[in-house]
Amino acid sequence: MTEPLNIQILVGSVREGRISLPVARWVQERSVGRSDLSAQLVDLADWNLPMFALPTSPAMGDYTDPLQQRWAATIGKAEGYILVSPEYNHSTSPVLKNALDYLWAEWNRKPVAFVSFGNVGGARAIEQLRGIAIELRMAPLGEAVHLFDVRAKVEKQRFDDGDEKHLTQLFDSLVWWGTTLRAGRLEPHNVGQA
Repeated sequence: MTEPLNIQILVGSVREGRISLPVARWVQERSVGRSDLSAQLVDLADWNLPMFALPTSPAMGDYTDPLQQRWAATIGKAEGYILVSPEYNHSTSPVLKNALDYLWAEWNRKPVAFVSFGNVGGARAIEQLRGIAIELRMAPLGEAVHLFDVRAKVEKQRFDDGDEKHLTQLFDSLVWWGTTLRAGRLEPHNVGQA
């Protein structure tokens, strides 16, 4: 049996009264009991990353800022990610985009899945995040969880059967891709190296 996949669930909002945190907790709770993955919350509210204004692009790999180095050490531990994001103005939250922009190599060749909510179940936020993930050399999954009427679900502390089913499919796909890419990262090759 292979080692469980180390997954991080990023809480993609820092707003007061944010829905992202209880949604991320629901995702983490549903991961408990799975032998094929281990999921930890990474709350962007705990990081206070200023808007990215460092002089060197993260793609250069020269992280000199201590906060950026700590962020890299945390993110680099994961073998895959679930981004929990609200939809703001047809896109993701600025704080999540900024957190992604801070690093480069730590995201590379790892799967990323999405849980979002908004007027159309967060579909436009996920669409934007997929493009960002591709540029960061991540492997964005087709599976996603689009939550409708999320505030009522959080207040009742109950998500519907369709949400649960889609989350299970997301986990299954994330484990397959994560395990496959883990093996791929161990192979010596130079294809696509920055």
